[in-house]
Amino acid sequence: MSKNQVERVFLFLLITLVRVSATRVSQVRKLKSGKAPTFAAFSPDGRRIFVTNYASDEISVIDTATKQSKTRFYGGHEPVGIAVTPAGDKLLVTNLGNGLVKVIDAHSFRIMDDIKVDGMPSNIAISPKGFLAFVTNYGRGKIGRVDFIDTATHEILGQVEVGVRPIAILVSPLGDQIFVACGGSNDLYVIDIASRQVVTQLPVGLAPDGLAISPEGEFLYVANSGTDDFSVVDLIELNETRRVKVGSKPFSLTVGSDGSIFVVESGDNQLSIFSPSFEKITSISVGKNPIDVKLSPDNRFAYVTVERDNRIAIYELTN
Repeated sequence: MSKNQVERVFLFLLITLVRVSATRVSQVRKLKSGKAPTFAAFSPDGRRIFVTNYASDEISVIDTATKQSKTRFYGGHEPVGIAVTPAGDKLLVTNLGNGLVKVIDAHSFRIMDDIKVDGMPSNIAISPKGFLAFVTNYGRGKIGRVDFIDTATHEILGQVEVGVRPIAILVSPLGDQIFVACGGSNDLYVIDIASRQVVTQLPVGLAPDGLAISPEGEFLYVANSGTDDFSVVDLIELNETRRVKVGSKPFSLTVGSDGSIFVVESGDNQLSIFSPSFEKITSISVGKNPIDVKLSPDNRFAYVTVERDNRIAIYELTN
């Protein structure tokens, strides 16, 4: 190994050690929510975060400046997935039990429309420009699908078949592809948005339930709740490069602007943080059966939905 190579390795290790030792997590508060808080989404300006409450048919609204709950409003029967349009004017909410996607005014909280997709719509993502929404749908048989929806007209434009029990969905930073994790068939689908065609289907760990992408868009992370790890997928080569062991039943994850990876471990009732090089930084207990984690736009706070406690746990992240 040359001198330059040695210096680069030393610098990499030094940066990693600094990252590992510098991150501190402190609880701000646990807010009372509706029953069974599930998934969350920030408004584009970061001033509010919206949370679906599956068992009480409500959406909670949290003021991110005061860290207080502002209100709760009706979100349809069994609301699960939620997304906010980039313009900040609409919420799209999946209703798992009755095959609907609710379109809700993001300011008045008035229901604007019901989009009948049938099946069991589980989660939702919106394209970066806001023209399209993508809904993961369990269907009514063994084959799942993704419904394509025009966010202006609320028209269903088409469908793409995927694997069994699709739930996690993510749009690529360029807005040209969507990634879908299918928890029942243990695979990841990559779909071209323009052609509505499956680009590839990759095997990952058992019961993949969560997705996140690295800041540079080079890697996709897939939380595998059945094998207690997350897959690292190279998005250039479209292959799985490694798996990283985590705690019990990782259900969702997200990535900070510095590349740190936040993993919700539902089986261990905790949130774990890993460095960009996959060293574990810390784990904290968050309550019974955490589901989702979202980071504030400035990466200073983490919001965790805690299903069985009917709480939203808020943590400050400091160096």
